[in-house]
Amino acid sequence: MKRKPMTLTVAFLSVLAFCSNGAETTRIIRDAAELTATMWEGNKDVPFDLTATVILPLRATQKLYAVKDETGTAILNKGDAKECALQPGDRIHVTGTCNFDAMCKTIAVLSHGDIPRPEEITATGITEGRYDNHFVRLIGTVRDAFRDEIDPLWGFLVLQSGHESVYACFPSSDPEKALLNNLIGAEIAIIGLCSTKITKPRLLSGRYIFFSERDAIAVLRPAPADPFDVPSLYETSHTHHSIVSGMDRRRVAGRVIAVWHGDRMLLRTPDQHIVRVDLADRNPPTYGTSIEAVGIPETDLYRVNLSRAIWRTNSIPEDAEAPPKDVTAKQLLTDWRGMSVVQTEYHGQAIRIKGLVRSLPSPEGTYSRMALECGKYIIPVDANACPRALDGIDIGCTIEVSGTCLIEIDNWRPNAPFPHVEGLALVVRTPTDVHVISHPPWWTSGRLLSVIGALMAVLIGVFAWNRSLNKLAERRGRELLREQIEHVKSDLKVEERTRLAVELHDSLAQSLTGVSMEIEAAKELKGNAPADMLSHLNFAARTLMSCRNELRNCLWDLRSQALEEKSMDKAIERTLLPYVNDSRIAVRFDMPRTRLSDNTAHMLLCIIRELVLNAIRHGNASSIHVTGVLDGGELKFSVQDNGSGFDPENYPGVLQGHFGLQGIHERVEQLGGTLNIESAAGSGTRVAISIKVPHQK
Repeated sequence: MKRKPMTLTVAFLSVLAFCSNGAETTRIIRDAAELTATMWEGNKDVPFDLTATVILPLRATQKLYAVKDETGTAILNKGDAKECALQPGDRIHVTGTCNFDAMCKTIAVLSHGDIPRPEEITATGITEGRYDNHFVRLIGTVRDAFRDEIDPLWGFLVLQSGHESVYACFPSSDPEKALLNNLIGAEIAIIGLCSTKITKPRLLSGRYIFFSERDAIAVLRPAPADPFDVPSLYETSHTHHSIVSGMDRRRVAGRVIAVWHGDRMLLRTPDQHIVRVDLADRNPPTYGTSIEAVGIPETDLYRVNLSRAIWRTNSIPEDAEAPPKDVTAKQLLTDWRGMSVVQTEYHGQAIRIKGLVRSLPSPEGTYSRMALECGKYIIPVDANACPRALDGIDIGCTIEVSGTCLIEIDNWRPNAPFPHVEGLALVVRTPTDVHVISHPPWWTSGRLLSVIGALMAVLIGVFAWNRSLNKLAERRGRELLREQIEHVKSDLKVEERTRLAVELHDSLAQSLTGVSMEIEAAKELKGNAPADMLSHLNFAARTLMSCRNELRNCLWDLRSQALEEKSMDKAIERTLLPYVNDSRIAVRFDMPRTRLSDNTAHMLLCIIRELVLNAIRHGNASSIHVTGVLDGGELKFSVQDNGSGFDPENYPGVLQGHFGLQGIHERVEQLGGTLNIESAAGSGTRVAISIKVPHQK
């Protein structure tokens, strides 16, 4: 129960806040003064409903209009409102939204009336801000007229009213340019709106009087018919900046001693004054021309200059040109204590200086300069008015340059205690002002880098070509190797086929011929000599058995992979494996397989197989030893068994149907070796063979 007062308080404050927010969201601006204040404060999305009188259109391209009611004035943007013609004096009713600008949604003309009368004011009242957003009329003398460099759709008049200068801005077009220039020097009365909210690019530039039509200007005293009919710059001795800033246009006559930047020049008057003239247009005279110029006086606190000037040729007495004075960069840029300063007394003097060219003007640069190295200092050389003077000049040249010394200084501004010295430059006057003392050596760092770059490019090209050749050689080598392998395979196949043909011809063919002869002999003895016929048939049977064994061996050789073994021990064991039953065979063949060709290894395996089979089949051996050793260039191997043995001088041969030993003899002869048989009845057999082995490369 104690919390109820707090709850009621919170509820009351919530309702109050809601009501306040609702009141804020329903705020509608209904007078011009409040609308202007809202725009300046930057408030957004605030609606307005206003009845006021049109003072004047400000800028047709943006549909801006100035209106006035009892509270003050405001600037309206027609925005999305239906197009309608508004004239000064129209009484209108407008609605819209304030969104930095007063954007109209509806505009209704209520009545037509006379143009409101402006307030008569002074320039002092404008600078003090007493007439902000007021419809005013100001009397003054036109000192200058120009177009805005930031927004070329706007032009400006500079009015001198008393001791104050006031800017009046207007929508500008090229046809109006000449017309307004003719107003320079005239006393006029101008009607417009005093504000700071029209030209957005220059929001911080101060207060202006805005007018939109030529009729807003009334000429009270016309400008001089001759724009050069103005007082001389040196008719007054007052040169204080406050006096100079209030001067009307002034005239000066002299000879051009320097031209730079396309719109600036130095004049030397007959009484030896040096005057800098900034031109209104980029049409400067040439060096040495006698002219008179008219412009607005300004000062850099060293001398009085002219800005936004016009000129015409003039005849003044010829004066003797002083010869250039030889100086150093140190003299120009340091004082007697060695401190860094710019010696302003050289301004406008003809000087000559030597140095090394460190950079040349950029062809793309409009007003770039040459950099001249003089000891530890860099002196800019301006030859834009005489570009031919730099013909034949290269970076690294040692040159001697004559010209006019230029000290570039800003003109005085009210918010700067002293003008800023931008720097020192040497302005070339004629093509003969630049003299080459020596050209740079041919072997420069740039050329060295070029040569190094060319060599690097050649090396890269050679490397790329070498890589390409290597890849081509590798590809061709692989192709040749494949061809050689295929050729070797083909040769091996042919060799193997030839070997098989020879073996089949020498063994099977002859044996089968013998079998055929024995069978024919048996047929002849049919019925007459049964015992002899049986002998012939037995011989034929044994021969056929030998042929079968030989054929089986040939088939095994075709299917055997013993030659793929890396050692002879494994190859021998793999060859004998199908023929060995209970016999114990020991193999110790100390001979590298790589020392033997496939053909030699095959013949050795056939010899060993035949010897082992003879020991098992005919000698009934139970233990067989196969040994081999490489002795120098000879391979010595033997097959020894514990079988029944036989008489080496008297053993069954081809005539008895036994071809094994005969085949062994023939293979040993093909290998160029020797064969020795040691055997006796009942004491086993040892067959020793020796063949030549080629030396390893």
